[in-house]
Amino acid sequence: MIKQLKFTVILIVSLMTSVATFANDTTTSAKKANPYELEIYGFVRNDFTFDSRKTLASVGELFNFIPMDNQFNSLGEDLNAEPSARLLAVVSRLGFNMKSPEFNGMHFNAKIETDFCGAGANYNMFRIRHAYVGLNWKHHQLIAGQAWHPMSGDLLPSIVSLNTGAPFNAFSRAPQLRYNAKVNAVTLSAAAIYQLQYTSTGPDGASNKYQVFGGTPELYLGATYAANGLKVGIGGEFMSLNPRSTAEANGEMVKVDEQVNSISTQLFAQYGNKNFTVAAKSIYGQNTGHILMMSGYGYGVNEDGSRYYAPLSQSSTWLTLAYHTARENHNVRATVLGGYMKNLGANKELKEVWVRGYNNIDQMFRVAPSIQYLFKGLVVGVEYEYTGVMYGTPQANFSVAGDHLVSNHRAYLMLVYNFSYKFFK
Repeated sequence: MIKQLKFTVILIVSLMTSVATFANDTTTSAKKANPYELEIYGFVRNDFTFDSRKTLASVGELFNFIPMDNQFNSLGEDLNAEPSARLLAVVSRLGFNMKSPEFNGMHFNAKIETDFCGAGANYNMFRIRHAYVGLNWKHHQLIAGQAWHPMSGDLLPSIVSLNTGAPFNAFSRAPQLRYNAKVNAVTLSAAAIYQLQYTSTGPDGASNKYQVFGGTPELYLGATYAANGLKVGIGGEFMSLNPRSTAEANGEMVKVDEQVNSISTQLFAQYGNKNFTVAAKSIYGQNTGHILMMSGYGYGVNEDGSRYYAPLSQSSTWLTLAYHTARENHNVRATVLGGYMKNLGANKELKEVWVRGYNNIDQMFRVAPSIQYLFKGLVVGVEYEYTGVMYGTPQANFSVAGDHLVSNHRAYLMLVYNFSYKFFK
C-alpha cells in the first residue's frame, strides 16, 4: 500500500510538471488566449448496504449482481438465506483532466483516474479507472488508452447503486483505440478493444489470456445521434477468444487452434429536459461475461473427438425514469430503474460451459427506486433494490427450464462530497 501511495504521489507531480513544461513552450500571448488546462477532481464517497440474503457481488459486496440460489442442508435450512451489512469508502476517487491549446486546428487531451477498488490481499487497492490520450479535430477524434467500453459508456443509467444497472446493463472499462467521426448531430464510432480488468471466463477461470493468445481485439462499430435533448444510438461488436492453445493427444501436449466467436448488438435512447429524463437500452449479447453480464460460452465434442465451441446468448433490457429539480442549490433527483434478462442458451448442444454467474439462470429482473439530495458538492442518496432470479435446470444447449424464484432486498445509502479545481497556464 505504501509503495502504491508513493507511486501515486510521483505520478501526480509528474503530470503537473509535464503540464507546466508544455505551457512554458508557448508564447505569452498564446497562453493568455488559449491556455493549457489541468483539472483535479474527485470525490470522497461512503456506501452502506444491507442485503436480505447472500448475493453474487464484488468490491467488498458493494457492487451487487444477483442473489445466490437456494442451498439447502439436510435440515431444510437455506444456507444462503443470510442477511448482511457493510460500510465502505473504497469507491472514493481522484482524477486529472488535461487539455492543450489548439495547434493548427487540433488539440489533445488526457485523463487519468483512480480509485481504491482494485484486487489484492485487501480490496482497497489503487487501480486505474481511466488512462487515455485523445487527439481532437473539428470533426474527428482519436482516443488511445483505457476508457469506457462503448457497449457500456455510451449510455449509463444515473442511479445511486455502484453497479450502475449491471448485470442488466453492460459495464466495463478497457484499453482501446477508438475513432469518432462527427457529422453534425451524428457520431460514427469504430473501436478495437482489449480486455484488462474486466475479462472473459474459460477453462482456467476469468482471464484476459483467452483474448491475448487469440490475437484479435474486440471490434466495435456504432452510430449515435444527439440533439435537442434526444440521444439515440446503435452499435455492435465482434469478439473471438482462444479457450485453449494446447491439448493432450497420445500422451503428450500438442498445439490446437480453437476459437469461439460471438456477436453482440445494442440499441439505446435517452430524452431529457429541464426536469425529466427517460432512458433505455436493449442488448442482444453473446458471451458477454467480459462486460459483467451473466453469460459465457461452452464446448461440445465432435464425432472425431475434437471440440466445437458456441457462445451463450441472452436478451437484456433496462429502463430508467428520472425527475430532477433545477434550482441553484438544494436539488432533488428521483429515479426508478427496471431491468429484465432472458437466457437464450446456445445454438448447439454443449457438454460444459464457463459463465460469469451461474449456468442455471433462466431469467432475472430488477426494480430499483432511488432518491438523491444535492447541495453544491454534497450528495446524499437512498435506494431500494429488488432483484429476482428464476433458477432451474440447464438443458442440452444450456438454456434453462426455470422452476423457482430467488430474490434479494437491498437497501443502499450513499454519502458523497465532490470536488474539482482547474488550473490554467
